[in-house]
Amino acid sequence: MTTSNENAMYAASEMEMAQFNSQGFFVRESVFGAEELDLMRHAVEDIHASINQAAASNDAPPMQLVDDKRYQALQDSVVKWEWSEGSSDIRSMEPFLHLHPDLENLVDDQRLWMPAKSVLGLDQLSLFTDKLNFKRPGGAPFPFHQDSPYFALDCKHVEQLVSMQIYMDNATAENGCLWMVPGSHKNGILPCVQGKGVLDRLYTDMERFQGQEPVPIEVPAGSVIFFHVHVIHGSKGNHTDESRRAMVLTFQPPNKMCWKANRARPIKM
Repeated sequence: MTTSNENAMYAASEMEMAQFNSQGFFVRESVFGAEELDLMRHAVEDIHASINQAAASNDAPPMQLVDDKRYQALQDSVVKWEWSEGSSDIRSMEPFLHLHPDLENLVDDQRLWMPAKSVLGLDQLSLFTDKLNFKRPGGAPFPFHQDSPYFALDCKHVEQLVSMQIYMDNATAENGCLWMVPGSHKNGILPCVQGKGVLDRLYTDMERFQGQEPVPIEVPAGSVIFFHVHVIHGSKGNHTDESRRAMVLTFQPPNKMCWKANRARPIKM
């Protein structure tokens, strides 16, 4: 059991809070060490193999095409396959923590919930959603977007959410690190792309947005980016021969159900 002094070590500092309020995000580098990262990488590769096996089974649910992008419901997760036709690489999946015992308690790590608690100003937290991004070699870009329009489809408390991206690999401009638009969180949900596909309605219309230019967030493996759900972000393609794997967790106030799941997951503090 951790003490209050130990927890306080991980609270967001005044400088981090100032950056979160002005820029919409802050970064903590090398939060997780080599052994922890090895465990995470093995776990997510086990999950990928399990999903591939489930997709190949005779009773696998059919794929759904949305704007020619392939989605599939497998093992109580929504799997988004890589854009290239016929690829067996997973682009992203949500949720995923329930699929591996080495990951299911990650949300209880004070290095994650303590900064989130500082940002939201709450005494208790619960899990809103968890997402796994693989970004394999050759993986496609992710257009600039805010998470809030997506969450707001069936969430009434988007202003009380905070997300964090945990990198299992070094993140560089070449392999598809996140690009953030500083300060873009200040105007709430911004206009999305209109008149195109279904998915484009969830992407920010950058032609209509007037603000700072996107900046790349290049960080070593084990780093965590804490970010506002209104901040505009995206990533370019992976032009290297190595994966750029990351987990995204979103926290919310206590006593609320997980998004798109008939369960609650309180954070154990």
